[in-house]
Amino acid sequence: MSEDGSISNPLRCLIKPLDTLSKVDERDLWIGLLVVLIIAFLASTARYNYAMKLPIEIPEFLQRPGSRVNPEAFKRNIAYFQAFGEGAATILDWLLTSILIHLYIRALGGRGSLRGLMAKAGFASTPLLIQQLLRLIDSYTITRDRLLELAASLQSWTPRTLTHINLFQIWLLILLTIAASINYGTSKRRAAASTLLAYLTLTLILLLLSHRAITMASL
Repeated sequence: MSEDGSISNPLRCLIKPLDTLSKVDERDLWIGLLVVLIIAFLASTARYNYAMKLPIEIPEFLQRPGSRVNPEAFKRNIAYFQAFGEGAATILDWLLTSILIHLYIRALGGRGSLRGLMAKAGFASTPLLIQQLLRLIDSYTITRDRLLELAASLQSWTPRTLTHINLFQIWLLILLTIAASINYGTSKRRAAASTLLAYLTLTLILLLLSHRAITMASL
């Protein structure tokens, strides 16, 4: 919150990140959380739209004689589930990334509060507002055939993690580095190391969980 008590504008992070994040403190946590919730809403809505355009295969155990499974209702339920999962993952990503950065940077000698970092991390997430807004527009305009082509391309040899590395994620990491440096009063080098370690740790956890889920599903 600015010195005169006015509410900070998170969109200013897009053009003046250093000045904006310098004025954000623990009192702005609710604004940071609001930014994350809006991103989660946009992401989950886009995911729902994509899921409704993709074909869905009804499991064999639901196709037994006498079963009355409505394909459209089944697809809609799956779409709702995926949308909820994407929204929840967005919020958890903000929370866990903040916690990991906090742990790493404190281990490197930084001094600052987790609440302060969470507030700044919410403001630093503003590039994802642009990304998810563009994604939402695309989810309404993309054709089913084009979506099937993109879905097939994601099954190639390219590791799934690499598909999430884009301009907006790099922008986010830069802003998180600035946020961590300001919040803990440490050098940008230490802040960058902590941010990168947090991102890699979270990515590794997700890879292990997804591998575990695939293994369990195959049993």
